[in-house]
Amino acid sequence: MQDEKEGSTLSVKTIKEKVRDWESRHLLAARFLEYSLFVVLFSFAAGLAFTFFDLFHTDVDSARYMLSALVQSQAAIIAIVISLTLIAVQLTASAYSPRVIRIFLKNPDMWLLLAFYGVSISYGLLVLKMIRGEDLRNILLFGYPLEYHIVSVYLYGGITFLMLFFYTRNIINLLNPSTIINRLANEITKDIILNPNEDPVQPIVDIIHGSIMKYDLETTRVGLKAVTDQVLEIIGPDDEKRISERFCDHLTRVGRLAISREDDESTKEVIMNSEDFRKSTAEKGLEGAASQATESLETVGKAAVKKGLEGATSQATKAFETIGKAAAVEGLEDTTETAVRTLETIGKVAAMKKLEVATGGVALALGDVGIAAAEKELKFATGGAAKSLGDIGKIVVEKGFEGVPLLVALSLRNIGEAATEKELIAATWRAAKSLAELTIFSDETVKDDIQNYVFKKQDSESSQKFMKLYEQELEKLRAEK
Repeated sequence: MQDEKEGSTLSVKTIKEKVRDWESRHLLAARFLEYSLFVVLFSFAAGLAFTFFDLFHTDVDSARYMLSALVQSQAAIIAIVISLTLIAVQLTASAYSPRVIRIFLKNPDMWLLLAFYGVSISYGLLVLKMIRGEDLRNILLFGYPLEYHIVSVYLYGGITFLMLFFYTRNIINLLNPSTIINRLANEITKDIILNPNEDPVQPIVDIIHGSIMKYDLETTRVGLKAVTDQVLEIIGPDDEKRISERFCDHLTRVGRLAISREDDESTKEVIMNSEDFRKSTAEKGLEGAASQATESLETVGKAAVKKGLEGATSQATKAFETIGKAAAVEGLEDTTETAVRTLETIGKVAAMKKLEVATGGVALALGDVGIAAAEKELKFATGGAAKSLGDIGKIVVEKGFEGVPLLVALSLRNIGEAATEKELIAATWRAAKSLAELTIFSDETVKDDIQNYVFKKQDSESSQKFMKLYEQELEKLRAEK
């Protein structure tokens, strides 16, 4: 029973999402259908009411007065509504970007409302002009007695007044940043984005820039996701280079702005969207776009750690850990080495900035990438991960970090065991030497913790072999010292 309820809830939600998506892509048709349906239903209900209560008979003087008042009130209302709409457009453009004005120009609500009011006012004036004499039944307009037309004017006057509720709701919804962003995102098409004279991404980027300046994280998040999803939808093998370059350039500039504002959360959003773009394009086989996204990630990640943004640094670390492990699984040694070098840079700067959590995350990430590389027998990437861990380990010892040296030791031991099992001699030696150097550089307390932790696990042949090599390197260093 519960499963059936959940299934029906999901189906209703799916239908609503499809309706909203169709509405956003066919706004004019959706609005015209909405208003027309309202006019038909209201006219039908009002016609039944007039017939049931026999309200078609109208006094001539009363009809003149009512029609005149109705036409004047409609003209005054539409003037006020248009004035307030233009003020709203001006305020929205100044708050976000002048480019959002075209969203209001393309919004059909105002034009449909003007059309309905224009027709209603003109119709009312025509009927008012036709009133003469006392017997309105003998005066025909379009083949029908004038009394029916007078009732129709009243009817459409009521319709135009009630339309203001729909119009107000739609305009208030349009003033929502997410609505504006989604409307602008729908304009990002392949033909337009490939046009060097147009940049459909720029209006949304302007909004994102403004939201970062105001520390409006929600608008930043919605804007980045909308652009990323839309670009992923249109990118293809024939145009991946140009589209990815333009998109990643925007992401990099947004990331730099967030970093300059020391906005850790916004920077994390940039990194997450860059990683989503990289992952999706890689799955589609668009290696050029994925490489471009990796470069953008590297630029933003390094800038974030230099600024001391720990959350963004951790997010960048996760992204490059994913890149390195995926590349290792595919046997791509160059890409794996690139991920290792980037992680090394992030780890060193994070250690110098005394970002303990971020540095520990880098240590674990390098360990995972090194293990993945060892399993695929990528000897240079494996050795590079071990060397990078050794360099980071020296810095964390100098900075007096408490728990991070143990994380570095754990990663080195795991890499060493994996390399030993795959008989990667150079990588095994590099891991053992880095671990021995870390032990020597540490003070007595940390040294004891490392050795107790490292020697704790020796339950396999590869582990025992690695431990022997580690002890040999440790003795050499002690003798040299």
